[in-house]
Amino acid sequence: MRIFFIIPFLFISLQVWSQPNILSDLKAVAEIEDQLNRIYNYDFEQVDSYYQKISSKYPDHPLPQLFYSIKIYWEHFPVTPESDFHQIYVDYITDAIEKSDALLNKDKDNTEASFISLASRLLLMQYYADNHQSSKVIPYVRKAYQLTKDGFDLTDSFVDFNFSTGLYNYYIEAYPEKHPVYKPIAYFFPKGNKELGLRQLEYTWKHGIFLDAEALSFLVYISLNFEGDYRKSARYTRMLYQEYPNNPLYLSYRIRTLLLLERYYRAEQLIDELENNSFSNNFFQMMVEIYRGIVQEKKYKNYPVAEQHYWNAVQLSEKYVPFANGRLSYAYFGLSRIWEQKNKKQASDYRDKALELSIYKHLTFD
Repeated sequence: MRIFFIIPFLFISLQVWSQPNILSDLKAVAEIEDQLNRIYNYDFEQVDSYYQKISSKYPDHPLPQLFYSIKIYWEHFPVTPESDFHQIYVDYITDAIEKSDALLNKDKDNTEASFISLASRLLLMQYYADNHQSSKVIPYVRKAYQLTKDGFDLTDSFVDFNFSTGLYNYYIEAYPEKHPVYKPIAYFFPKGNKELGLRQLEYTWKHGIFLDAEALSFLVYISLNFEGDYRKSARYTRMLYQEYPNNPLYLSYRIRTLLLLERYYRAEQLIDELENNSFSNNFFQMMVEIYRGIVQEKKYKNYPVAEQHYWNAVQLSEKYVPFANGRLSYAYFGLSRIWEQKNKKQASDYRDKALELSIYKHLTFD
């Protein structure tokens, strides 16, 4: 569904696994939260040493592998099957699956192992789905669903369980509405409640221990892609950006909502910030080119310069397709608008290309 779909389940597993050894230790809880916040804010300096610490203390436990996979995911975002970090990322998650399943084989009621098994499977499912390798997702679906369902009744026990339940309640209703082809499949699953799901995500954002950032990130995604409420999405992205100012992906989210609201002056300032971000690799430079193209086209009406920015983005995207397809569609929608006055056939071809690449057809910047 989106690139961060299941990272948060790691932190649910952290909360379960920690009892009573860690959650009863306020210092340890603070240390975990600090490390996670550092990762989200692209401060990786201490993460390796922390990973060594927990992996030495718990050598047969799956948690260290999952923790480190989060670091790999963010530090080298986006990880794709063609990237140098593909195999190491998959290896860490696969190792976590094997270790959690080994614990479950000894005790099927081991809650901590159940949630780490869920986190591992869903991370891998997310990775394959993001990179258009759906056939590799199928082997993990049944077990992941069962583990998710097991947590439905745990929201009163742990605040952060509102996150997983909220996601289910929202998406089991909203996703088939947005993608009708899935309605027959959804029929076989328990019904959800979109409004309740959103309230549960909001609750996690405001009260969660480990899941506040992920809940807020999902509220950004839902308000933008499913609800089409750009103002609400902008409010969420402002909070996400303020909390994690060094995260180039969250900064990119902020710029996108500002452009959708035609707040070009502030968007231009943040585009400069994204371009100069020390973690801004070619993927984020692609986004810079797209955003600059939108500003030049929509604000300045400088169509030749805008077109060049869009083509620059197309060139930079080659390493990241199909992962970048949805974002790349913004460039082709822009090219279509520019060519509308020059060659309607070419404009139509560009728009067809944009629609082919796009995931949510209303995000055109028209």
